[in-house]
Amino acid sequence: MNPKFVNFGPMKIAGYLHKTSMSNNTIPAFWQELFADGRHSKLHQQDWLKDHKEYGLCFDSVGDEFSYVVGVEVKNDADVSNEFHVCDLPKSEYAVFPAKSINDIPLTWKEAYEWLQSAESHFFAKGGIEFELYDLDCTCVGGIECENCKNDNVGCDIYVAVTKK
Repeated sequence: MNPKFVNFGPMKIAGYLHKTSMSNNTIPAFWQELFADGRHSKLHQQDWLKDHKEYGLCFDSVGDEFSYVVGVEVKNDADVSNEFHVCDLPKSEYAVFPAKSINDIPLTWKEAYEWLQSAESHFFAKGGIEFELYDLDCTCVGGIECENCKNDNVGCDIYVAVTKK
């Protein structure tokens, strides 16, 4: 799989923080928890929300463990309550790998890492952020999954910060 390359960012993302690891990835369960307890819906009702695109940011890796935020973009200079974790998505060049459906995300991450380990033109950007950007076919509201999500018709693009060799 050959990625496309884009320049993206900067932006501020706010959402819900989750700590996980590569060996015990609890991200899918975290998403389900957000839908079940209403936090997903609450996130999309905030007055500081710039738009409804959803991001899944991976950062602060230490060994096998990392932080993950399900979030949305914040309007410029908006105040965000302490209930939400706020982080900056820096401007960077990103290698973008498309996942056609929710079920394809783990395989797409694996393919992205394999490509980057053997890439002749790019390295991982030191201190860069990796993230998922979910397509807009998702219309989940009120903590209830939309038909597109139930039927696995929502994909995402995986962005990995890179630098040229």
